[in-house]
Amino acid sequence: MKRIIVGTAGHIDHGKTTLIRALTGIDCDRLKEEKERGITTELGFAHWHLDDDLLVGIVDVPGHERFVRHMVAGAWGIDTVLLVVAADEGVMPQTREHLDICEMLGLTKGIVVITKKDLVDEDMVELVEEDIRDFLKGRPLEDAPVVAVSATTGENLDLLKGMLRDVSTRIEEKSRGGIFRLPIDRVFTLRGLGTIVTGTCISGSLSVGEEVELFPFGRKARVRSIQAYHEDVKEASAGQRIALNLQGLDRQDVERGSMVARPDTLLLTSRIDASLRLLKLPIKPIRHDSILRFHIATTQEEARLVLLESDQIEPGQELFVQFVFKKPVVVLPGDRFILRGSYAIQTVGGGRVLDIMPARHKRKSGDLGGIYRVLSEGTDLEKAGYHVLKGGFQGVRQQSLSVLTGKDMPSIERIGEVLQKEAVATLVGRTYLHKDYFDVYQEKIIAFVGEYHRANPLKIGIPKEELRSRLPATDVQVFQAALDECVTSGLIIVEKDRVRSRDHGQGTSQTDEFEKRVLEALLSAGFTPPGLKDLAGIVGVTEKNTRELLERLAFRGGVVKVGQDMYFHRDMIEEVKEKATNYLRNHQEMGPSDFKSELNLSRKFLIPLLEYLDQIKLTIRKGDKRVLRG
Repeated sequence: MKRIIVGTAGHIDHGKTTLIRALTGIDCDRLKEEKERGITTELGFAHWHLDDDLLVGIVDVPGHERFVRHMVAGAWGIDTVLLVVAADEGVMPQTREHLDICEMLGLTKGIVVITKKDLVDEDMVELVEEDIRDFLKGRPLEDAPVVAVSATTGENLDLLKGMLRDVSTRIEEKSRGGIFRLPIDRVFTLRGLGTIVTGTCISGSLSVGEEVELFPFGRKARVRSIQAYHEDVKEASAGQRIALNLQGLDRQDVERGSMVARPDTLLLTSRIDASLRLLKLPIKPIRHDSILRFHIATTQEEARLVLLESDQIEPGQELFVQFVFKKPVVVLPGDRFILRGSYAIQTVGGGRVLDIMPARHKRKSGDLGGIYRVLSEGTDLEKAGYHVLKGGFQGVRQQSLSVLTGKDMPSIERIGEVLQKEAVATLVGRTYLHKDYFDVYQEKIIAFVGEYHRANPLKIGIPKEELRSRLPATDVQVFQAALDECVTSGLIIVEKDRVRSRDHGQGTSQTDEFEKRVLEALLSAGFTPPGLKDLAGIVGVTEKNTRELLERLAFRGGVVKVGQDMYFHRDMIEEVKEKATNYLRNHQEMGPSDFKSELNLSRKFLIPLLEYLDQIKLTIRKGDKRVLRG
């Protein structure tokens, strides 16, 4: 069955709610205040089966100028509009503003309904229709059908239904794909059920039992049940008016304006790139840094306008802009928004979200045109490539790329395959890194290792973690993948935890001679090796170079580091291990005094050696004694 959402638009008291009641039998005025005053102040909803294969959901919006916020919320997500004009008043201020809003939200299909036909004569109906035609010239609804009806007598209601059938054939049903999003327009509780939220599902699908998250608050809940048009369903999808019974949330945890989605599928942002079109006269130019009211879905937030290409935007002009929000918002690229003045109650323009995590662009830069073209006109592949490039050395996680492009994960995986095939990006784990940045990162590895060797010629290489900390910040998997590529190319060698260039580490005749002197000095010293200063004097080099020689020898296993600046010849350590093992096999346990007598050691060397034996898991300490481990 095909499903469409129809929204009403029009001036206060022009008969929108009465018309819906006549068409569907449902009264959209729920509130006592609404019934007493005879005007709609909140969104109302109705539905009816226009045909066996066509289900129409109707959103009834308030016509009063004070409730334009609710009108924007209602218009977001609808497929077509009924522009309602009363025969006894004609086109009025809110008629104009509502139509402006509909156009800004991308609504190009609709029907003009002249209501209260029974209150005027035919001549008046003709004059109102002529006035409407003049009003619509040059606008998307210029060629929309016009029908005059009476909700009281029922005149021409069947004709209106026929027009709705015709319009529905030209409306493409919303895809079930994409990220599930439900902007909340109503919140209430029912005894025995708990918290209920309602809204129009604008993308994706959701099933009973799934976990959801309320953005921007981060609160999570489970879907206990779903209703679509007052019927229990197991699954809801884009294009449906739905109600979710959320388990694990209290009424006070939910606000109208929040967004329901799956956990971790949306991002909060305080800055967006957008295309903005200002309405034509009587709107005044708006200057850079102006504060405006930003309406999107069921959300309204204060935003600062950053004009990127000029100092002001003129009526009717469309520009590439940024918005900086006082509070974070939840949006996706492609979402349409409405702008109203910060103080004046007036709609001034609207546009489309292009990038939800943009850089702080340099105003009036020559790069802005290319960025705007990709974001506004580029293919999905071009946009994905742009976001990966923007990610720099950190790249973009697959899940983040899904949100940045507004595509679901299966779509991102397909796009990612093309990016890799065309050598635009490299996938490392779950992170896409632009090929340019991946190549530069490898170059930086090679360059830094070379610089390290020049600064530390006697060191065998740089520890991997130290190398990673000196390079641009990125995911550890990206670092490892780039390092592996360098190894595969033969330019870099990794030994244990050290990284060195291919031509480094083999030593020279001079370093070989120094290493020989170190080994001889340590071997002759036995169990009482000289300190760093004394050893430097013996070898004939500086203390710094002596430490580096010792590190080289320790790395290769020629010497063993036991304590701070305390190194033993490998043969002496093996003898220590052998003596300790033999003693413990004969005596089961060994105290410091026993070990001292066995090796004739002073406490200076005794304690570090005992701790070393524990460290290599030869012995284990029990009180002040040691025993063989295992």
